[in-house]
This record gives sequence, structure tokens and C-alpha cells, in this order.
Amino acid sequence: MTTQAPEHAAERREPASPSTLSERLDIITRLTRRLFRVPVTLLSLMNENRLRLFAGQGVPSSVLGTEVAFDAATVLNDGPLVIPDVLGDARFVDHPWVSGRLQVRFYAGTLVLAPDGAVAGVLSVCDRSPNALAEGDLILLRDLARLVESELKLVSLGRAQAALVQESEALRRRSLVDTRTQLWNRHAMFELLDREFHRARREREAVAVILGEIDAFEAVATAHGAAAGDAVLVEVTNRIRSVVRRSDTVARFGPDEFLVFLGRCDLENATALAERMRHRIRKAPIVAGMKQVNVTMTFGVAASDDTADWTPDTLVRRADEALAEAVKGGRDKVATRKL
Repeated sequence: MTTQAPEHAAERREPASPSTLSERLDIITRLTRRLFRVPVTLLSLMNENRLRLFAGQGVPSSVLGTEVAFDAATVLNDGPLVIPDVLGDARFVDHPWVSGRLQVRFYAGTLVLAPDGAVAGVLSVCDRSPNALAEGDLILLRDLARLVESELKLVSLGRAQAALVQESEALRRRSLVDTRTQLWNRHAMFELLDREFHRARREREAVAVILGEIDAFEAVATAHGAAAGDAVLVEVTNRIRSVVRRSDTVARFGPDEFLVFLGRCDLENATALAERMRHRIRKAPIVAGMKQVNVTMTFGVAASDDTADWTPDTLVRRADEALAEAVKGGRDKVATRKL
């Protein structure tokens, strides 16, 4: 069954105007680009049984309404499609997005489904260097596609139903993403840890977590105001993400705490990464309005090797114990625990 073009459905049932739907889908593509830290994100939707680019970040507006070959290939693949290096794929090596100015080298796309299970579109990310997605990244991309699916549902529901769905989806978003930092929140991180726990046990892989706390964060917010506190949170987020690997997952774990999950990582490498974070945070003051705020962070690191038995709770608890030790030792330090 072919999905109706969003604007046609909106015209018939009037739950949302086309511009409002477009704005909401643009927000999702912007969020996708920020979470994946890629230059290009794309959202193609079915229109009269033809896949057309509906929204995108990092591409010229002139390509909107055209078919994207990568997204079309995802539909033909009938599921997620990851191309670590498009230069190694004969289907796309001569594509203008590969050979031209965009210089796409990496692609990952996932299907967007209609309420009846038919393909409604594709949400995808592109990078300018070859890469690969971790298992958690594919889950993240699928979760974001579900947000698109929820928005598309609004155009096929009545006004009263649409209001209920919007409220439900707003709650769901708040249950997964921290609104100030756009990171996963504590609840979402424990869901990911639970999935990684089963995968790591099955594949017998070392894993690690880093729990970091902004030193004297309440004092900063009290002395400089709530806006300064928010600026510190956002900049700390940016500095942490500038250090971690693409495959690592970062969450805001508490008001002044951040948790980083490191798959395929031992204690030595996790500790080295925590030290890089610590130095990156303290390297320069953070600009908060007209003020400059000196910020440091204290870190606790916990790791399990490929033979140790661990659970998400024990791993985080060990990191918390290490953090408490570092705080007791004078802050702006890194302490470790091994399971």
C-alpha cells in the first residue's frame, strides 16, 4: 500500500499543516546530524509510490524532491543499509554525490514505516570519510526513524487523536533525550547498557564506562546564574564528544554527571580517554554570556575484561565508587576500578 504524501494527507484530515510537519521533520534531521556528528542527514518519503527527498541537512535545497540513490538502495535492501566505504560499492562509485562536491564516503540508512507496515521512507546519515556504525548506533538511527513514523502518524489521525499522540511522543522524547544537552538521558543509557551487556557476554568483549562529574557545578550556577549553568553543560557536552570515538555513547547521567559507555575497550584505554577528557575540559575557560568560567571535572572509570562477569548495575556502581574516590582525593582527578 502506497503511503499518501504528507501534504495530501494533511489537506484531507487537517491534523497539521504541511509547513508544521516540514518543520517537525527538519527538527528530527537536525537532531540526527547532531547526535551522529555527520555533515549530511537525509529523510526521503514515499510520494505516489516514488521515493523523494523530503528534508535534509548539509545538502542544497535544490535536491529536495529528487530521488536519492542511496535511500532507494535501502528500500531495495528491505532494511537497514550500511556502506562503510561507498568507493568500494560499484553502484555508487560514479554517483555525483560521491565524485562531486559532497564527497560522500559513508552511508547508513534505515526504513521509516507506515502504520500498516509499508515502507514510508528512509532516514539516513552520510559522512565524508569511510566509517562503520556500532550496534548501538543502528539502534539510535532506528529510534530516530520511529520519531519520524510518529510524526507521519499525525497526518492520518483526527485532531483529537493527533493531540494525544503528540503528548505521548513528547513524553517519549523526554524519556530518551536530555533536552539541554541533546544527549541520551539516564533511562536511555541503562537501556543501551542492558543491550550491550548481552552482546558483550555473547561475543566475550571487554567494555568500560567513564562516569564524570562537573566540579562545583552548583556553585557555578549559583554564582553566575542558571543561563551560565546551561552554557557550561552544553560546552562540557561538546568537549566530551570531541574526545570520544564515534562508537562510544555519551549520556547526561545526572544534573552534573555524564556517563560514557565504551564498547571493545579495556581499563587502560578507558583511563587514557578519561584523562584526555579531563584535560580537554580544563584546557580553557567556558564562555557563559559575558563571563568566562573555569571548569574542571572528576572521573571514575570501571572496566570489565573479556572473561569477567558483569551487569549494567555493577559496572556503573564500580565507576561511581571510583568517582567517589577521586572526589575524596581532591577532585580534578581520575580513579579506576576493575571488575
